[in-house]
Amino acid sequence: MAVEASRLLIRRLRGALLASVIPVVLLGMTDLRYHPDVLASLLVVKLAQLMIAIGGWLAISEQLPRRRARIVSALVVSAAYATVAVGAILRQDGTGGALVLLTGVLASAVLLPWGAVAQLATVAAAGIATLGIVAWTQDAGVFLAGQRTLALGLAFAGSILIAYEHARQRNARDHVAATLAGHTAILERIMAGAPLDVILTALVEMVERHADGMLCSVLLRDGDVLRAGAAPSLPADYRAATDGVPIGPDVGSCGTAAYRGELVVVVDIANDPRWVAYRDIALAHGLRACWSAPILARDRSVLGTLAMYYSEPRPPDADDLALIETAAHLAGVAIERSRGEEALAISRRQREDEAHVSRALVQAGHEMLTSLTTPVVLERLARLAAELLDCDCADTVVRLPEEDAFVTGSAHGYEPAHRDALERVRFARASIAPLLASLTTRSVIQIRTAAVTDPEAVRLLRAFGITTSMYVALRRGDDLIGFLSAAYRGREEPFSDRQQRIAVGVAQLASMALENARLVEETKRASQLKTEFVSTMSHELRTPLSVIMGYTDMLADDAPASQRAGILAKIRGSSLELLDMIEATLNVNRLDAGKDQPIFERLSVPALIEGLASDFAALPHEDGTVLRWEPAPAVAIRSDRRKLRMVLKNLVGNALKFTPRGEVVVACVELGETCAFTVRDTGVGIAPAQLPVIFDMFRQGDSSDARSYGGVGLGLYIVRRLVTQLGGDVTVRSELGRGTAFTVTVPLAAEALRVSA
Repeated sequence: MAVEASRLLIRRLRGALLASVIPVVLLGMTDLRYHPDVLASLLVVKLAQLMIAIGGWLAISEQLPRRRARIVSALVVSAAYATVAVGAILRQDGTGGALVLLTGVLASAVLLPWGAVAQLATVAAAGIATLGIVAWTQDAGVFLAGQRTLALGLAFAGSILIAYEHARQRNARDHVAATLAGHTAILERIMAGAPLDVILTALVEMVERHADGMLCSVLLRDGDVLRAGAAPSLPADYRAATDGVPIGPDVGSCGTAAYRGELVVVVDIANDPRWVAYRDIALAHGLRACWSAPILARDRSVLGTLAMYYSEPRPPDADDLALIETAAHLAGVAIERSRGEEALAISRRQREDEAHVSRALVQAGHEMLTSLTTPVVLERLARLAAELLDCDCADTVVRLPEEDAFVTGSAHGYEPAHRDALERVRFARASIAPLLASLTTRSVIQIRTAAVTDPEAVRLLRAFGITTSMYVALRRGDDLIGFLSAAYRGREEPFSDRQQRIAVGVAQLASMALENARLVEETKRASQLKTEFVSTMSHELRTPLSVIMGYTDMLADDAPASQRAGILAKIRGSSLELLDMIEATLNVNRLDAGKDQPIFERLSVPALIEGLASDFAALPHEDGTVLRWEPAPAVAIRSDRRKLRMVLKNLVGNALKFTPRGEVVVACVELGETCAFTVRDTGVGIAPAQLPVIFDMFRQGDSSDARSYGGVGLGLYIVRRLVTQLGGDVTVRSELGRGTAFTVTVPLAAEALRVSA
């Protein structure tokens, strides 16, 4: 605004100088007629006036600073007043000269925006010129006599008052215009979405322009402290010292203003007790007064503070109070707008993340939930994880159902050699126990290879170039069945929140897909088992029925009396075989229906073994097979007599059936608080591939119609179900061609473990 006022002064003065040429010329023509006696001198005066007008016009330019423009303008006008006085003296026209000077003084006061000081200087020049006229003009005494002198003096003094009032009004208008322009500029920046630090810096600079030497700062609230917001003019070490000012009842001007929520005026920092903690550094930088206003949100919560610093002790005036209030309000608008935009940006990013995650999970769900086998689910899971997470590689690690170990189920993003090596890796549970323990309580785990301390894990990760990896659990209900791993090569940054959410969602979908695949596979396996059962039953039932029918026909054909006993024995044996098949099937039905609950009682182990030995002694078996019962320990067990006898009879019967020549041994030992029954044979043994499924329903080592040994494949299934009901366990060890050993463990009786022999 100072520049605009200077330009206005220069434009008006240059216009007045140009306009003054006309009266100079007209007066010259008048002098030619009425003052020929002093015409030569008057022409010199006119020439001087023209030179002043032209020289002043050239000397004053719009590039002059305001102070220099005022000085030059005052000199030009004063010089013009001097020539007017000389012309009046030459003409001996005191009245005309005085009127011209009076007109010039009043015109300059009204037209030239140069303030009271410049007007006072030119009035002094006009007064001196008037005194010259009084001294050298004959009619001056008449003109200046009596009331006229007083009127002329009052007119001169009035011109100064007029100039002062005009300057004051112009300054007020300039101040209002500057304030409005500054506010408009700040609001335009706010509406344009400029960064908050840029807006606050512009606001501080606008405030500082309103007072010479005043420094301004904005502090932003961060919890219970105030952080630096904008203070471009304050010294750097002072800004650092006041960054983090606590909010409290007596913490400088800003901390107190933020605490009270009202303006705090400190007239003299050197004597104010609230400035004890910051007094030395403030005085070291020449800061003596500080007024701080809270920056309030629309809900009246404190967002920060705006402070004005002065180099001398002083209180604020009305204009200062209005300025600090307005500036604080603008700062509040800017801060709230910025925070609102940040909240909108966060919300927009969250919506974008939600949409991205949803699209990713829809794609993953479509591909995985339509997969009906475990290998396909695992293969698609690794590929989808690498694609949807936009990472370098991904793989799955799953638990072997029959062993306490984990293996790679699938891998994507690896070179063929690395993939083959990865698929050969076998993880013992102990080696990955910390990872498994973490996955039981956390949905996602991220690991930087550089932070891993386990040497073996570091070696494995570096072998595949892994620098950052993420792990997500695969579950079946609450059971951890494996995990999904996604990784970067060469990147140290962690996976983003969005990537973690996608990984968790994909892992959950994969868990459901794996469960669906398991159910489908079990359904197929059950269907296959039923097919095998039908095939087995048709074979097994046909054999004894054929025997019964054949011997029945022999009896019907009047077989000799000597053969009838043998024929009846054959019929009875085949009938018993059929009965065993039917009873086994019925036992399975009762177990599945839950209608055959155990009845626990205290049993003597020696008596139990003795009874079983008696039963098998009455049964026929192969001549080349020896059944031996080792002495049993004198202990008691808590079990169901009928079910335990059924278990042991099944195991002994199987051993005899699969041992055409050799030995079957039944032994019993005491193991801590349990009793272990072992049925060991030297028969054909069981192939390693069949061991995991021998306890399944309808399964045998040989399921073909051409197998050498009979049975429907329910015996061992019933054994496992019954032992589970009895609270025990059954295990098997076998070597193909060298025999098999089954061990059944049941708990001892709680009271009087020892029994009499």
